[in-house]
Amino acid sequence: MKADDAAVETARLNTSYCLIAAPISGRTGGLLVHSGNMIKANDDRALVVINQVEPIYVTFALPEAVLADVKRRAAAGTLNVSALPNGPGLTPSEGTLSFIDNTVDTTTGTINLRATFPNHDRALWPGQFTNVSLTLATEANAVVAPTPAIQAGQQGSYVYVIKPDDTVENRTVVVRRTWQQWSVIDKGLAPGERVVTDGQLRLAPGVKVAIK
Repeated sequence: MKADDAAVETARLNTSYCLIAAPISGRTGGLLVHSGNMIKANDDRALVVINQVEPIYVTFALPEAVLADVKRRAAAGTLNVSALPNGPGLTPSEGTLSFIDNTVDTTTGTINLRATFPNHDRALWPGQFTNVSLTLATEANAVVAPTPAIQAGQQGSYVYVIKPDDTVENRTVVVRRTWQQWSVIDKGLAPGERVVTDGQLRLAPGVKVAIK
């Protein structure tokens, strides 16, 4: 009876070798092995490739100059990451920063980071290129001005402010940071004030302007 029990267990073991369980859940690609193909133990050919899509990981690179700021803010809390796939009419997917590489690429001067996205709607797809935005902090009640309004002078940065009578005055400002077409102003401007964004070379304090 013991020998028969051992034979049954051996049969069960041999039968289990006929079943391959996927280590992850995901979406399969095209089958690489079909009925009638010859395979063997320890074969280096893949049967099928499975890509995980829920959650999905997005890898991106940042200049090493911002690495210290990213590490400091990541240590203080979770950082949000937005990924927008290429294509018309698509909306950004929201995720969180989950990994910072342990070395800077000396050939490019960049550091690799990875963000995790739930991706329940499967808007993000393996191998797809996306536009990624990493939010380090949110500043409430910041005064923002169009970057073209900021001029460089001998006394530093300045803007032409339009007064209620449509004349302009020269106002020195302190710019905290600039991103694309917007600049965050630390000092020099109040919320709601109007600034000149074009034609500053023809202006002087007291000159009247026309808005077109």
